[in-house]
Amino acid sequence: MKQFKTKFLLVVALICVFPTVILNAQDTITVSLSKAIEIAMSESPTIKVANKEIERVNYSIKEKFAAAFPTINAGGSYQRALKKQRMFFSFPGMPANPDGIEVGQDNSFNAGISASMPLISPTLWASLEMTELDSKLVLESARSSKISLINQVSKAYYAILLTQDQYNVFKRSLQNTTENARIIQNKFKQGTISEFEWIRADVQVRNASSNLVSAESAVNMSKLQLKMLMGLEMSVDINVVGNLSEFEKNLYGDVLLIDTTSMQMNTDLNKFDIQSKQLDMALKMQKAAWWPTLAASFNYQYMSMANDGVALKWFPMSTAAVQLNIPLFQGGGRNYKEKQLKIQQSQIKDQRDNLRRSLEMQVLTYLDNIKKSIEKIESNKQGLRQAEKAVSISKKMYEVGSNTYLDLSNSELAYIQAGLMYNQSIFDYLSAKADLEKLLSKDIK
Repeated sequence: MKQFKTKFLLVVALICVFPTVILNAQDTITVSLSKAIEIAMSESPTIKVANKEIERVNYSIKEKFAAAFPTINAGGSYQRALKKQRMFFSFPGMPANPDGIEVGQDNSFNAGISASMPLISPTLWASLEMTELDSKLVLESARSSKISLINQVSKAYYAILLTQDQYNVFKRSLQNTTENARIIQNKFKQGTISEFEWIRADVQVRNASSNLVSAESAVNMSKLQLKMLMGLEMSVDINVVGNLSEFEKNLYGDVLLIDTTSMQMNTDLNKFDIQSKQLDMALKMQKAAWWPTLAASFNYQYMSMANDGVALKWFPMSTAAVQLNIPLFQGGGRNYKEKQLKIQQSQIKDQRDNLRRSLEMQVLTYLDNIKKSIEKIESNKQGLRQAEKAVSISKKMYEVGSNTYLDLSNSELAYIQAGLMYNQSIFDYLSAKADLEKLLSKDIK
């Protein structure tokens, strides 16, 4: 009976746990750099906001184009005379009329339809041209958001690879120090070394274990950052594949593919160009306000006026008109507005020149950082190989008693530093390359 109860509880536990295991497996997403960017482009709130802004501006353009179509209104009114107007006559030869005569009807009804349409309106036409520039500016802003998100996702992905590689360095260091501590403990038990040396080895193992825990925490934090940029829920687990050393074999080819001779695709410069065209169009609109405007209107109404108790008789009335408006004098306000716009045009030109020089300086800075990072990668790679070899030699020499524990500890510390510097140099290269691509605003599909 006890065995049956035990088996039954085990089956129930498996039934409860199994869906959770399946759910966890489904919630784990394997992520490469291209996959991370793909998910971010579809799930990131930044991109969704940019796409909605494009949709909003498209509706705004249609709204402005609606001003060129006829405007049609229908309406009606009712008026009740509470006190009628009186008419007085005072002509020679007519009897006196001191009380006057009431005129008008008790009730007045009016219903009709009216329409109007601009025929010649230079300001309206110029404003419609401005809407195209507004659309271009929004599209460029959306493109800028995508380029910025790609940069952030790429650097967050590289940061995860950096923390994972650092974790592997500390993990191997822990394995080495644990093995060294085992050897030292055996020697201590045999009485060939002092207890102090065994204590130092044990402390080093605990420090290495603490470093490994910190590295694991750094990996988790960097994954949270990437999930936020990708627009994923924090509960979703991601498995980031790859390591930094995989990018080393293609670094020279990647650098050669970067075209730094032109910044025509830079999104900030493109925004300045569009804003400059907007100022040109605003000046054109301001000058168009000096031109006459012509509008047509049409009105068709049915009216009825009758006293109480009298049958209504409706009669139509319609009018068609053309209105010409010629601006003559506005107190000089338009002239001053034109002068302001011309000053703004000069300002934005100077600002663009300053931005262009700043971008050129950043390009040179990123190129220098890439060059220095490549040199560091080559040097640190050789240093890491030497450090790994030194750890192995130092361990063998300590086993045979040819060196001290301090030499063994120093070789282990040198290995950790070499591994961290090697990974950091690759990360610096990838980060500088990502920033350079963002600055050049490489076109995205």
